[in-house]
Amino acid sequence: MDIINSFDIENETFYYHDISSVLNSSKKLKKLPIVLKILLEANLRKSKDLIEFNKIVDIFSNRMNSQINFHPSRIIMQNFKGITSLIDLASIRDKMKEKEDDISKINPQIMVDMVIDNSLRNSNESNLDINKEYEKNYEKYEFVKWAENAFSNFRVIPPGSGICHEVNLEYLSTILHVEKKEDRFFLYPETICITDSNNSMTNSLGVLGLGCDGMQLESTILGFPLSLDFPKVVGVNIHKELKSGITSSDLVLALIKLLKEYEVEGKFIEFYGEGLKHLTLEDRSIICNMASEYKALCSFFAIDDKTISYFNKTRGNEDYSKLIKTYLEKQSFFYSNEELDYDQVIDFDLSVLTPIIIGQKKSTNIIELDSLKELVILNRGKELKDTDIVLASINSCISTSNPYLLIHAALIAKKALEFGLTVNKNIKCTFSPDSIIVKEYLEKIGLLHYLEKIGFNIVSYGCGDSKGSEVIDINLESDIRSNNLNVCAISSIDKDYKYNNNPLIKSNYLMSPSLIVIYSLIGSMKFNLFEDIIGVIDDKDIKMKDLWPTGKEVGDYLEKLDNTLYKDIYKNIFKGNDFWQKLIVNNSDTYNWNSNSTFIQSVNFLEEIKLEKIEIKNAEILAIFGDFITTEHISPLGQISLHSPASKFLETKGLKSFEYDSFENRRGNAEVMVRGIFDNIKVQNQMISKEGGYTIDYESNEIISIYDKSQKFMQEDKIPIIFAGEGFGKGDSRDWAVKGIRLLGVRTIIAKSFSEIYRKSLISMGVLPLEFINDDIQSLKLKGNEKVSILSNEIKADSKISVIIHKIDFDIEIDLKCRLDNDAEVEYYKNGGILSYFFKNI
Repeated sequence: MDIINSFDIENETFYYHDISSVLNSSKKLKKLPIVLKILLEANLRKSKDLIEFNKIVDIFSNRMNSQINFHPSRIIMQNFKGITSLIDLASIRDKMKEKEDDISKINPQIMVDMVIDNSLRNSNESNLDINKEYEKNYEKYEFVKWAENAFSNFRVIPPGSGICHEVNLEYLSTILHVEKKEDRFFLYPETICITDSNNSMTNSLGVLGLGCDGMQLESTILGFPLSLDFPKVVGVNIHKELKSGITSSDLVLALIKLLKEYEVEGKFIEFYGEGLKHLTLEDRSIICNMASEYKALCSFFAIDDKTISYFNKTRGNEDYSKLIKTYLEKQSFFYSNEELDYDQVIDFDLSVLTPIIIGQKKSTNIIELDSLKELVILNRGKELKDTDIVLASINSCISTSNPYLLIHAALIAKKALEFGLTVNKNIKCTFSPDSIIVKEYLEKIGLLHYLEKIGFNIVSYGCGDSKGSEVIDINLESDIRSNNLNVCAISSIDKDYKYNNNPLIKSNYLMSPSLIVIYSLIGSMKFNLFEDIIGVIDDKDIKMKDLWPTGKEVGDYLEKLDNTLYKDIYKNIFKGNDFWQKLIVNNSDTYNWNSNSTFIQSVNFLEEIKLEKIEIKNAEILAIFGDFITTEHISPLGQISLHSPASKFLETKGLKSFEYDSFENRRGNAEVMVRGIFDNIKVQNQMISKEGGYTIDYESNEIISIYDKSQKFMQEDKIPIIFAGEGFGKGDSRDWAVKGIRLLGVRTIIAKSFSEIYRKSLISMGVLPLEFINDDIQSLKLKGNEKVSILSNEIKADSKISVIIHKIDFDIEIDLKCRLDNDAEVEYYKNGGILSYFFKNI
């Protein structure tokens, strides 16, 4: 069905796939939540024929329990997440060169942005420390810079340019994707895949972003869509506005508490209601970022006039903003008061919210402020007593990336200084904004020095990087120890308390940056925030209301954050720091691999096969696992342990034990990663009693590593297989949890059930997932010395496959369910996985 339409703006014609006629054809479609309308547009735009077009319309009309596709227009990677996908592309280029084919065909199929933000170091760190950090990551930097030059559709935002989520929200995101086809400009909504949960902040811009990692990321880079179960959409109806004294930190904490009470896991959340006009874009971005806290698949705000205003402020392009609004209104994507049909509605009244503090003694419960004045002081020391605060930290990438929150806190500091108030001398205050950009804008609007003067000096940059801020004065430590004091730490960190590792501090509290400044002036958590006196200056009682800025005061400073400031901040975003600029790399089409590198190496997953039947004879069992083996069990990311296969390999490369590093940092080296598969003390192979990544060699009757056994199988031209229980592959999506399985030579896994994402990932690597129907490991009494034959004359979706288990004295024949669930998965498997499929069809 041809639904292409066009409109003219500023003497330019723009084309788009007009779904308004489709929406107007059905009351059900017209009342779809806006997030579903965006998905509908993409699925219709990508449909191959009228039959598929009508099927998609039917699925969305009836919200069927069916699979739909998410088609990202862009991918954003934080730091070196996704570097293995770039290595795969570079390795494929080597194969193209061997075939004397066109190397330039091998590129990311959609735009990929890699934001390297992990090199924003502690502001007090020496150049030597910084140079050590660069030296450690030098090989990765070198490869990434080569990739930037070699690949099209790949941009690098180098070290020193800003934090990933902030750069994406304030600079990279374009809201619309403009694509030129046959001299015509086509528009469609920007949609992104993200490798860091914070980047879901762009959902506040009306840009639908979903998290992906592992093989999902690789698939999207190669141009394949993500497959989703048709999502349920929860509508959160925002009522009224926040009272004076309440910040967006309080709003978010209250919202998390509310949504955790409902079943929103795996669902989309769309916010609407008359209260939206009172939420700033920065407020919305924090709400979207915290979606993982209440386990939603994503949170989403449709674009409204506030969004357009923010876009103009940060980008300064009113003509483009006019284009955005025109397109969105024509497509029914722009926010309106039209009543939409949500699967579930939750009401959220902003006017009833109160200031929120979380966590006493590492609790996650919201604390009633009135209860704090009832805290009991049992012990007193020379300098301190119970309930006294010793650490105060304005930190975390989320609260410090919201200008409203920091301006609000800085204005409290300003007023406190004007009154002559000071922070208690026993409190160590620290300020850890997410990036140097925060420092720049606070300086430009004249507020940073108030925070510094009251004691909140910048000690570091970067999410969760507050190096040394958990250390307190040695004399205070002695006072705490001697008198068994219950002292406190206050922080604005968002997601957990891992930041504060000082064992002497028994009580930890989470609160907004503004309350951190207030409580630092008070010095103790035993205080009535609304009634008690903070200080007396010139016979005047100073209370919280005297320090708390009005919305207008904060707004006046926010107005100073105009396009000129953002333009200045991002003018050299692709330039990078001195280290990046001095890094010289070859401009060749293929990468010059360094055989001595222990961080970056090529890898070959390509196979010249086209399977038409399954014929695996006398496969050997590599391991038998129980229920719920997670991706962390399969491919750990922690420190490489002594005497492990990975450490032995690194030893052959001349490395000492203190240089082994972690699997996470060496994920660009397949030789290291494959040796780490199942190298986890929590793994139990039921073939043996020893815990960890071990199995038994029945020929020698010795216990050896799973890696060594797999290598022996491959040398003997034997196929290893794995048996498992329920939920195999649950947990975070990790590419090496499937790539490593493939490099072990495993071509099929037989389990009671699989994690859905992991099942799809196995197929992407050419590994066949099979599920028990009536049997399991226990009923078959598997020991591990059996041989297995898997036979099928055809490969088709949702079929049964015959399996023969050869025991010593007899055979058992059973049927297994083939978990190739659709025709696309069948094609990927037949071709040896998605990389081989891409290589053959490019």
